[in-house]
Amino acid sequence: WFFVGWLFLLTLVPFLIILTISFLSRSEVGLIEFRFTLENYDRCFQWLYAKVLWKTFALAGTATFGCLILGFPVAYYLARSQGSRRQVGLILLFIPFWTCFILRVYGLVSVLGSNGLLNRFLMEIGLVDEPVRILYTRVGVFLGLVYNYLPFLVVPVFSSLEKLDRTLLEASWDLGATRGQTFWKVILPNVKEGILVGCLFVFIPMLGEYVIPDLLGGAKEVFLGNIMVSQFFTMQDWPFGSALAGLLSSVLLVLLCVASRKAASK
Repeated sequence: WFFVGWLFLLTLVPFLIILTISFLSRSEVGLIEFRFTLENYDRCFQWLYAKVLWKTFALAGTATFGCLILGFPVAYYLARSQGSRRQVGLILLFIPFWTCFILRVYGLVSVLGSNGLLNRFLMEIGLVDEPVRILYTRVGVFLGLVYNYLPFLVVPVFSSLEKLDRTLLEASWDLGATRGQTFWKVILPNVKEGILVGCLFVFIPMLGEYVIPDLLGGAKEVFLGNIMVSQFFTMQDWPFGSALAGLLSSVLLVLLCVASRKAASK
C-alpha cells in the first residue's frame, strides 16, 4: 500500500493538477482564471501546433526504428556472448551514461558541427569536399535521439534474447531452416514482447524531449517538448501548456493500454 500511495502521490496527483489547469482560461494580464473552457484543446489542433505534433511523432517513431535497427544486433551479440565479453559489452554500452546528459549532448555538438570530428573525417577520406550541414537540422536531432536512447532499447531486447531457449534454434536448423527463416519464424516471435517494451521505453520519452531538439536542432526544429517548455516558462500560458501536456499524456496512455492488452491476450 505504501508503494501504491507513493505512485499515486507522485504520478496521478500531478497529472490531475495539469489536467485541471488545462480546462481553465488565461486572462489578458496573464493570470489563470477559474473558468471552464475547451479553447486550449481546440488551440492544440490548430495547423501550427498540429504540424509540430505530427513532426514530433514522426521523428520519435523514426528514431525508435533507428534504435531498433542498431540495437537488435547489439542485443543479440550480447545475449550470445559469455563471461568477460558480455560484461565488457554491457560496460561499453553504458559508459556514456556515466557523464551528465547535457555534456553528452554538447559532445555531439562538437562532433556534428561544420568543423566537428565527423566532417573532418569525411573530408579527410575524400568522401565530401566541404562540410556537410548536420548540426541544427532534423538529421542532427535524429542522431542525438538515437545516440542517447539506444541503451534503453537494447536492455529489454537483450533480456528477451537471453531467455530464449537455444534448443528452439537448434531444432530449426535441424529441420533445414535457413538463418533468415530461423530469425523470422523462431527468434522474432519469441522476443517481440521485449522489442515492444524497448520501443515504448524510447518512444515515450522521445515525445517529450526538448533538450536534444533545442541544442541539436536549433530554432528551426521546434518540437512539442520545446513548445510546452516555452508555454510554461516563457509565455507563462499554463492552461495551454497543460493542454499540450494533457493531450500528449492521453496519447501515451492509449499506447500503453494497447500494448498491455496485446501482452495480456498472449
